Amino acid sequence: MIQVDVFSERPLAGNPLAIFPEAEGLTDEQMQRIATEMNLSETTFVTPAAAGGDARVRIFTPAMELPFAGHPSIGTACTLVSDGLVAPQEPVTEVTLELNVGPTVVDVTVRAGQAVAGVVHQGPPAFGEDIPRDVAAAVLGLQESDLDEELEPRVVSTGLSYAIIPLRNTRSLAAAWFNFDLLPEFERRYAELYPFALTGDEEPFAEARCFGPLSGIVEDPATGSAAGPLAAYLARAGILGPGAARVLAQGRHVRRPSRLTLSVTTEGTRIVDVLVGGGVVPVMTGELTF
Repeated sequence: MIQVDVFSERPLAGNPLAIFPEAEGLTDEQMQRIATEMNLSETTFVTPAAAGGDARVRIFTPAMELPFAGHPSIGTACTLVSDGLVAPQEPVTEVTLELNVGPTVVDVTVRAGQAVAGVVHQGPPAFGEDIPRDVAAAVLGLQESDLDEELEPRVVSTGLSYAIIPLRNTRSLAAAWFNFDLLPEFERRYAELYPFALTGDEEPFAEARCFGPLSGIVEDPATGSAAGPLAAYLARAGILGPGAARVLAQGRHVRRPSRLTLSVTTEGTRIVDVLVGGGVVPVMTGELTF
């Protein structure tokens, strides 16, 4: 087992990830029980590639398997390169992971033979329905006046769907907390919560939080699979320009400060790729016995 911190350039920050690079022979039930034991936002299990990629990777939260997630994709790809399971090539090594959502490409930055960062390509976004402002505010325990005056809450997906909820400022973001009575019906109707606020600064230009208690994650320190939909949302709103890389902050409220880079690629007015990146730092190795 290898543990890394993703979306950080220093240890003990960002989002921790446990990786089992030799998971052949484990059953689905064993993978889920191991992920529950690790009790991190996600745990990945690596087996040999089956469809022409570099590795087959499965992603589990403490409660369920996910078809895609951002920080597990980046952290696993970087670990495969650093451990030599994928031959490192400087300055960038392209790694293709076979996820349940399909082949997923991660561009891994390599320095002195070691992976130090990655960028996951999430593909074109899918924009879902608008969310009523009163419903979005209530599920976060806020008032409608806490929402951004110009931007509307909306469901967006780049592999996983999230309820992108724009708030007035970082004070409203700090005050947000899920209403557990309303949350199950909200997630059934819309998606998992990802409120954010623009900071008014050059860097980070926005801050976000991710609440997922129904999937076993009360508050996630950094959420690549939600940052992608947010990037697409901001690009459509004209806030994130094509090709521009901007920094998103997350994790401050759980004392795991994280920095995620967001960018989009367009063809005309159409978003054809969403990219989310960040640093990766190894912090632990170990052996699981059971």
